[in-house]
This record gives sequence, C-alpha cells and structure tokens, in this order.
Amino acid sequence: MNVEIRSCRDRDELAEYSRLLTYVFAGDQEASDREVSITEPDWTTCAWVDGRLATTLGTFPFTVQLNGAPVSMGGVTAVGTLPQYRRRGLLRRVMLQAFETMRERGQACAILWASMGAIYQRFGYGLAASQARYDFDPRYAAFAFPHPVPGQVELLTKEDGFPLAKELYTDYAAPRNLLIHRDLHLWKTNTLWPAKKGTPVHIALYRDPAGTPRGYMVYTVNEEAIPPPGPNQVMRINDFVTLDMDAYRGLWDYIRSHDLVAKVEMHNAIPEDDPAPDLLLEPRMLNRTTSDAIWMRIVDIERAVTVRPLGAPGALTFAITNDDMCPWNNGTYTLETDGPTSALRRTGDAPSLTMPESSLASLLSGHRSATHLHRAGLLEAADPTTLRLADTLFRTEHRPFCPNIF
Repeated sequence: MNVEIRSCRDRDELAEYSRLLTYVFAGDQEASDREVSITEPDWTTCAWVDGRLATTLGTFPFTVQLNGAPVSMGGVTAVGTLPQYRRRGLLRRVMLQAFETMRERGQACAILWASMGAIYQRFGYGLAASQARYDFDPRYAAFAFPHPVPGQVELLTKEDGFPLAKELYTDYAAPRNLLIHRDLHLWKTNTLWPAKKGTPVHIALYRDPAGTPRGYMVYTVNEEAIPPPGPNQVMRINDFVTLDMDAYRGLWDYIRSHDLVAKVEMHNAIPEDDPAPDLLLEPRMLNRTTSDAIWMRIVDIERAVTVRPLGAPGALTFAITNDDMCPWNNGTYTLETDGPTSALRRTGDAPSLTMPESSLASLLSGHRSATHLHRAGLLEAADPTTLRLADTLFRTEHRPFCPNIF
C-alpha cells in the first residue's frame, strides 16, 4: 500500500474531495460542492492510497476573536475517510501534517465542530465552547417584567440589510470569544444561506430613537405540517446580534409579533450566557438544550497564550506534557502578564500547574476555569492559591461562542 500525504493539486482533485465528503456525511452533493467552491487546493491535507483519495481534511484560514483579540486559527472541516481505508492510521498522519502546516502559517490554534467528539479528543482537542438551542412557541415567551422599547424594528431584504448587519456583527464580535471574522463568502454561504432551498432570507434591524442601528437578526419563515388548529409557521433564526438590552428586547418583541408562527428555532444563534432564561416569565418554555460546540487544539502554545488578553496582572508557571501530535509544545513555561499583554518563556522551574494540551484549550477559550478542570481531574495544581490565580488570569467577560458552523 503506497500512501501519499499531500494537498489537492487542482479543482479536479477538489471535485473528488467533494464526492468523498458527500458519501462520508451522507450529505447533499450540491451542499458539498458549495463548501468546496470556496476552498483552495492548498487549504486541504489528504491521504492518497495507491493514487486514490482516501482521507480528507480542510483548513479554512480564519481570524477568530480570543477574549477580544484577533488570532489566526485554522478552521478544520471536511474530515473524512472512506470506510475501506479506516483503522489504518491515515487520519493521524493527515492531522500531523495539517498541524505542522498550520504552525508554519502562523495559525496558533485549530478549531472545529465535531461530528463525534471521540474522534478529536485523541488528537489533543479540548472543548472550547458549548452551544445553546431554543425551540419555543412565541406565544409563551413573554418577558416577566416588560417595559416599552424606545426604538423601532424594520424588516429588510438580505441585500439591503447585509451592509448594516456586517457592521453590527463586527462591533458585537470585537470583545468576545471565538467569533470568526466573517468574509463575504462566509456571510453568503453560511449566515445568509437558508436552511431550506428557495426560502427568502430576511433581516430585522433594530434602530434606537436616534436612528442608529443597534441590533439585527437573520431569519426565515416557512409553513410546515403542524397539527391543527395551528398556527403552522416555523421561524428559524440564523443570527441574533444585539449591542444593548433595548435592541435585545426590541427584537424579541418582534419575534413574538409573528402571530402565525407556532415555533421559533434558535439553533446556535445565541451564546451560552444568553439572558433569555433570566428574563422570561416562564423560561422552561424555551425548551433549552446545551451541547458541545467548538473544539479547539493548541497548535503553537507560545503564540496562542501571548496573543490572548488575560483577566489580570500576574505570573504563573505551567507545564504541558505528552503532546504527541505537536511535540514542540511540550515543556514548562513561565507566563508573565499585565493583562492586555503577556510574555511566555520556557523555564526549568517546577510548574505550579500541569495539564494536557486539551485542558489548556478549554482554559484559554474561557470555557472552563482551572478550578473546574482540577475538580474533573484534568489539571494538576500545586495548591488552591494557584488555582484561584489561574481562574483570575484566564477569566473572560463573555462565554465563548461561535455562531457559524463550518
């Protein structure tokens, strides 16, 4: 068996890449082709067995906010192996090459949505964000303490609303965690793409009393087979962005003004710390569920830790051991920070924290605190004081959240 690990060379090989993905994910060929249409050949890492494509992996060159700072990351996608080539270590070889390439390109971390978390934990990925989902009847989603909203919501086409939404999203993402800098392709093929082909995509824009845009939502409405007596429409919200609570309340009231909507689906449109459960008269009517979302892998510790703003001044010594996928990460480091800026250097001192690279990913994203990881047995600490310090250094103002599935 002759195995070659390399990128696709041209669009013909990308077409083969797309066909493999359609089979592996039992998907729609048109949807696979749409994603591959914005993929460059050198963004892929693949295994070819005796000249035939066997394993695929794509890496989008993303810029992602990490506690308010832009960080170059690899958006890992399209990971698949045909059944006849599985259990041969091909994905491990592809992943190793992909990490080396990301490091060379200055991508400090890899992020992905996992079809199965078990696949990626063995490669050093740690859970970096959860997703919250709401499925609710808007008639039962009133605020417990309503008050008049001073602004107005207007309905726009996606063509008219897009420039305003783009500016609002940029402002919203700036202080947050794991939001991707959306280019035009990501807007068109993801955020503004309808779940059902041919369905119009709408943008509702909230303006304050001065006429300044302060929030928006991207959504579709369809008639569906809902048991009598109705109503029989379903609203699907793809994006829900607000810069203040007036905008939040204004858009929520707008949702509830759709009298023919029986069900609202907000699937990954809102972060884990969304305030709706604290505001509603009957929060259980949201039918909220929470599950894993973004998994993150530290590709280059020195780059990842120093670019991410920290929560307070301080110094901490920590060790990463047994990173067999990115062995350059192994070692003991001293972190010194004034909060906004940090320096990291290798040291021979005894570490006060010891953890695998997957735990550092959860800590770095703000998804888990050092204390939480310690209680779960995923981090060793010299003493409780060290844990409290690490909690303070890696705290975030906002819970990590990524509204774009890629």
